Amino acid sequence: MTGSEPDRPRMGDAAPILLIALVKRLRAGGMPVSTSELLDAHSALVHMDLTSRSQVRSALRATLVKDVGHEVLFRRSFGAIFPRPRSQRPESTPGGATVSSAASEEQELLDSVVRALRDGDEGDIEHVLEEVIDKFGGDAEDGRSAGHHAQRMLRRMNVPDLYRRYLETAQDEPGLDRSVTATEARTAVEQLGRRLQDQFSGRLREGDGVALQQLEDVQDRALLRAGADELVAMRMAIRPLARRLAAKLGAQRRRGGSGLDMRRTIRSSMGTGGVPVRPVLRRRRPTKPDLVVLCDVSGSTAQFAPFMLTLLHAVHEEFRRVRSFVFIDGVVEITDVLERNPGVLDPHHLLSKHGLVAKDGRSDYARALTTFLATWGEAVTAKTTVIIAGDARSHNREPATSIVAELGHRARRLYWLNPEPRREWDTLDSLASDYGAHCTDAFEVATIRQLTAAVTRIV
Repeated sequence: MTGSEPDRPRMGDAAPILLIALVKRLRAGGMPVSTSELLDAHSALVHMDLTSRSQVRSALRATLVKDVGHEVLFRRSFGAIFPRPRSQRPESTPGGATVSSAASEEQELLDSVVRALRDGDEGDIEHVLEEVIDKFGGDAEDGRSAGHHAQRMLRRMNVPDLYRRYLETAQDEPGLDRSVTATEARTAVEQLGRRLQDQFSGRLREGDGVALQQLEDVQDRALLRAGADELVAMRMAIRPLARRLAAKLGAQRRRGGSGLDMRRTIRSSMGTGGVPVRPVLRRRRPTKPDLVVLCDVSGSTAQFAPFMLTLLHAVHEEFRRVRSFVFIDGVVEITDVLERNPGVLDPHHLLSKHGLVAKDGRSDYARALTTFLATWGEAVTAKTTVIIAGDARSHNREPATSIVAELGHRARRLYWLNPEPRREWDTLDSLASDYGAHCTDAFEVATIRQLTAAVTRIV
């Protein structure tokens, strides 16, 4: 900074330390930040008003973020290193004023959400959503996914009411302007769910202490607690992994079994004076079974489904026929979708299938599996391997134990893949052990590595 700019605020002693802490956190999360970029960020801060959090954030984002996939990681890391001061809430007054004050405060907070969405300022939106989560979020450490908490929060905030409040500002505008405002309102409300999920992902990740650890292998990150930036890295990692897994299993099948075929070994050794130079293994004549996959794509496990379906699709040659289904409280077949999309599917694309939501759009294993048996029951025979993937939670609705038992009786083998950590099985409304008792085996597949190991054992 030159002497010609005496009024420009200088960087305090703490600013370089905070900047280095931010870069360290970004690198630990998997974001590449070079030394030159760190110096660029330092230089940019010299020309910023350091009392303005938004200016500091914009400068650091412009100099450090090079990929849109790292936006969420940067936002979470910046919020942790440069926390926004939270306003103190007034204490409750005794008597009946407490309820009315709380209701008024809630309405005020929702009005703040609408104003932030209308103004489009990222910093204000982030701040007001933090306040909303603090007030209505409840326990975000109950083992559920970020998507589950985000959907619960949207119901609590009453999205249709937010949309109506947004449109109230356009009542006096001309027809064309009102149409533009309506389009903006729809876009803002749609993005609200993704923003909330990102916020919850960050909180769940902080609760696990992941952001303070060294960079972990992407295959070991929890699928249900992954943020948007982590999901991008996971999708990039699973495609080559799926190809390697398919090649490995195919090579094992071509090599044959591990047992030594003595008769053929002795016969082949006649050309080398009776010395068994080339041992011959017994030939495997495996019968390829049919495969039926039933995958829960409700809010709590939706982002797990595409990874499992991608791996199974990669090894489909190990089976005679593969049929894939997804369910929530309805069930639909997506075999044709997988054949057209060999990569990682978008869970939102799966949710658009007609018939997937039969009633209220919440998990109902009994209803969905009963519909499957009634409609596609002939697909399960004594030659069929059945895989059910889901968290075994149905919001305390009627259990599907008898239906799972029926599937286990009909099928050659029945496996259950559960994306929740095993320590969370049978907690709250989970019936993991009850369903697992009727399966050939049940696997914990909370990470890509565990999922790959499970698929290898099944195939």
